[in-house]
Amino acid sequence: MPRFFAGVKVLPSLLHGDLWIGNSAETPQGPVLFDPGVFYGHHEYESAVSPLVPPGFGESFWAEYHAAIPKAPGWAARQKLYRLFHKFNQWNHFGLQYQSACVKLMRELCG
Repeated sequence: MPRFFAGVKVLPSLLHGDLWIGNSAETPQGPVLFDPGVFYGHHEYESAVSPLVPPGFGESFWAEYHAAIPKAPGWAARQKLYRLFHKFNQWNHFGLQYQSACVKLMRELCG
């Protein structure tokens, strides 16, 4: 695991925990997020798991996000690591249909 975080300073960030398009809305007063599973973690977690549920927030959202919080070296590999955590959670909650996705990500990470 340390190789995924070499040279990266991970500062705890307050995360939504279940950030996807279905847990967001736009009102006349501005954007709203609901159904949080709030925790402190690495800010890259949200950008790893949010796109797993189509249609996602779209390229312009993530371009603005990464303009404010740039991708650190090794970002792509950590995205897979955080997706693996999410897929393990889905496997645990929803069953074997998520097993193959977990195995695929583990193979990619072990490369």
